[in-house]
Amino acid sequence: MARSLLVITVLIVSCVGKAGAQDTKHVLDGTMLADGFDMGVNTDKGRTDWLEKLDKENCFRMSYPAGQRWGAVFLTAGPSVDPPRPGMDFSGYKFLVIEMKGGAGGEAVQIGVKTNTQPDNGGEYKVTEPLTPEWQTYKYPLARFQRADPRNFYVVAEFVFGATPMTIYVRNVRYSK
Repeated sequence: MARSLLVITVLIVSCVGKAGAQDTKHVLDGTMLADGFDMGVNTDKGRTDWLEKLDKENCFRMSYPAGQRWGAVFLTAGPSVDPPRPGMDFSGYKFLVIEMKGGAGGEAVQIGVKTNTQPDNGGEYKVTEPLTPEWQTYKYPLARFQRADPRNFYVVAEFVFGATPMTIYVRNVRYSK
């Protein structure tokens, strides 16, 4: 009887541990990309020199330069490639969760996601987020990203900038249930 109880207890603990681990899918932990993800940066004028990994602070600094019409830092499922693109299934998750802060506070960045079939024309739905100078955790319901099917995410998180130069900081990008 005691042995049966021990086996049942071990099975329950194992199942709970596995379920808990699946409640969150990490994309970026501090400055470490999880396996299967990549990161890119660009602007309308081809600038790729404004993303900096800050090891000491365990975050990325995005110092978006002046003189650009648009710019983006994007996290992709697999490498950044031309179509056809891979997709990753995030349909088991309800939220995109990102830790960010502004360089001075008052910066506004757009947050988006994109499926593997959406074109690179900026037409994907994005949420504009005003930032504070302190680290904050921002939680976005996936249903808010209209036209993006979570069964085929290619850009799993993007930070989109307009004409205004600014500095923001990002760490810890994940999906949660």
